[in-house]
Amino acid sequence: MASLLQNAIKITLDPNTDPILTQYIDLVLPAVDREFSAISALGGDYETHYQQLKQRGDNHAAKKAQRWSDRPDQNLCVHVLNALLIAWNLGETYLNSPLSEEEKRLLCLGITLHDYNKYCHGQGEESPKAYEIHEILSLCQEMGRRLNFQAFWPEWESYLSDIGFLAQNTQFKIGTNPYPSNWPEFAIADSRRLTTFPLRHLLGFADIAVHLKDPADISTETAGDRLREHLGWLGIRKKLVYHRLRDSIGILTNGIHNATLNFAAEQDWKPLIFFARGVVYLAPLQSETPSREGLKEFIWQQISQVLSQKMLEGDIGFKRDGKGLKVAPQTSELFTPADLIRKLPPVIEVRVNNPNNLATPKRLDKLVTENKLTPEERQYLAGGEDLRSDRLAEFLIVVQREFLVNCPDYANWILEALSLKDCLTLEEIQITIGGVNYGWYRAAAHYFCQHGTLDAEQTLELLTDLANRLADWATEHQFLPEYRSPTREIFNQYLERYLDIAGWEPIIPPFEVELATYSFAKTRKGKQPICSLSSGEFASEDQMDSVVLFKPQQYSNKNALGGGQIKRGISKIWSLEMLLRQALWSVRSGKLEEQQPVFLYIFPAYVYAPQMIRAIRVLMGELQSVSLWKIRQHWLDRRMDVSQLSELDWLQEDRELGEQARQFYDTKDLPFMATTYTTTLGKTVTDAWVYPAFLALVLPKLLGVRVVATSSNVPLYSSDREFVGSAVLDGAAGFWSLLQCPSSVRTEQLDCILIRLLIVYSLHLDNRSNPPDARWGALNGTVREVMTDILNIFAIAQEGLRSHKRDYPSPEEVERYWQFAQIWSQLDNAMVEK
Repeated sequence: MASLLQNAIKITLDPNTDPILTQYIDLVLPAVDREFSAISALGGDYETHYQQLKQRGDNHAAKKAQRWSDRPDQNLCVHVLNALLIAWNLGETYLNSPLSEEEKRLLCLGITLHDYNKYCHGQGEESPKAYEIHEILSLCQEMGRRLNFQAFWPEWESYLSDIGFLAQNTQFKIGTNPYPSNWPEFAIADSRRLTTFPLRHLLGFADIAVHLKDPADISTETAGDRLREHLGWLGIRKKLVYHRLRDSIGILTNGIHNATLNFAAEQDWKPLIFFARGVVYLAPLQSETPSREGLKEFIWQQISQVLSQKMLEGDIGFKRDGKGLKVAPQTSELFTPADLIRKLPPVIEVRVNNPNNLATPKRLDKLVTENKLTPEERQYLAGGEDLRSDRLAEFLIVVQREFLVNCPDYANWILEALSLKDCLTLEEIQITIGGVNYGWYRAAAHYFCQHGTLDAEQTLELLTDLANRLADWATEHQFLPEYRSPTREIFNQYLERYLDIAGWEPIIPPFEVELATYSFAKTRKGKQPICSLSSGEFASEDQMDSVVLFKPQQYSNKNALGGGQIKRGISKIWSLEMLLRQALWSVRSGKLEEQQPVFLYIFPAYVYAPQMIRAIRVLMGELQSVSLWKIRQHWLDRRMDVSQLSELDWLQEDRELGEQARQFYDTKDLPFMATTYTTTLGKTVTDAWVYPAFLALVLPKLLGVRVVATSSNVPLYSSDREFVGSAVLDGAAGFWSLLQCPSSVRTEQLDCILIRLLIVYSLHLDNRSNPPDARWGALNGTVREVMTDILNIFAIAQEGLRSHKRDYPSPEEVERYWQFAQIWSQLDNAMVEK
């Protein structure tokens, strides 16, 4: 059965992809995943490295282990796969002399084995020295048999010397053995294409690429010079350029990356290596540096187009409360006043759509109570007090409040446009109670008493015609406020400070400017809210409940005695991020917090090859919430082997395959730092964390990505360089600390912690749940008992038998719980004696 990684890559492969690469993904990749995913290529756990080095008698074990573990994690599987795809892309697209079928297979197998020393170290063994040719070839042969090379290329053992040469000499540095005379005779027809170029230089380029930490490394590190040397040897007349965004906050920064990617495509820049914070491209030698102003304009158009579409559908940027429809500041800044007036009718139709709770009857009754409306007129207006009246009245109110509040002719023009001058006076229209103009509800009811046959479609046509005429009239008489977009101004400042293109001079404002802005906002004179999601770098405004996903102004009643109200603000940048999350996640403002979301921020392990980032895009769109009951059963059926979790059907069953699917996914943004979240119907923190804790471990295991799980709306890190673990769990529920699991999990620890987690989940689901209620709120008790004494595994099983009114367990259950106890004792030395 195909693995998760296989499925995701194959869905997005071009139908014209060389069958050799497809065969590799089908036949070799599953074995590479099985053998390499638990071994660190970079980073890794200190204690694991230390014990392995000490076992091999290394006198500098502690120092080496510390140096290795100080680097961010990258497992050997994703290291090999990204390197292969980068080398493949170069060889397929840019070489003057194309690779033969034989050379393509050598490329695939040579790069698969190029870090055989790390494989040996992961097995606790010493790797052969560079001069031990026979031992190197024997190791390559053994690894090739484990990795299913035979199915991929039946003649591969005839090329063992060629494969071993490439594996040993991928790196152009001390410790290689690049002299053909030292090796058995090569099987390739022209050995120069093996030993000089293109094959060895393709592998060398790819190996350097997967060690890069940042797009700008090609300009600031010696690795960039080495990459350019390889390009020269390969005869590729292109130059390396990059774009980088020195920040990652979520969907907004992802949108900036994708807009820049689209802009780069127009400059004939070809993406080669992807990072969490940017892209390295191959560009024509004569390519000019893009204009800063032109790129800023292009990015704004791309971002604003997504938002404006969702706003005009009524999904975001508006909120309706007891005082009618409200427009978020960002909405009025994306459109000119005239344009927004013209586009309001469809929004009104969507947002004012509750026929069971009409506003017009309540407003008219209030007018009667206030002696502003006679009972006789109220009885007459009952014929027009329906949803149509609500929509017309709220349209008139929102236009007046947002755009024409100081226009003395507005009411008169509306009465004339609706032909209501004979039945209503200006004084009767301008009746305001509690900040709401009740007169417009009266006018709307009068209108529909006179035009009672209009249906919903005709009412929309009425509002559209009225909006167009109103916008023309207000524009002609210059009644509309001057259009200004502070959001765009601050967005441009953000791009100037954070977006970097090869060849640009950086614009970095002094720290004193940010400090002054922050300090002034804290003074009484400033009276400026401070963004609660970021620093004081950019000016902030009060949090609006139509913008933020959480509940705004929480705890704002906790003010100092004698002091002013504490204001929690939000910057324009974070307002855009929140609106984009509403738009793309289809969540309502202010409501997400009630579902106790846990956010997963998914970073690459250093880099993505183009095919890999497209695969991650598929997963972010298609990854379904798999029941932990189903996960438990799959794990048990596969003899408790966590590597078999990759064969679970993680993707939605109705997904499309082939060219149609590829075209669909190609329209979606690429996930530089992917952002997703989980929610729960449960009421406890434990309920909220059970599934995301599992995902935070299983995604690095199955995909080689690095995951940060947190309840924070704000990513903890702006780059994958800022943390070292494969998985980071911030503020996880109590069961995590009870299991004595670290907050930062390294590559070698993933399997052990996953097994421990699945054992306690299975124990709990088997014995303390009440299907379909898993009763996760009681999980802490289950974990505490198992951690106290391993024999409690059997006590919990006995408790399950009693709750299910059974006297004896089945033979399968006896074997299962005995295995649980054995595995648990192996994972915890303190339990062995028990």
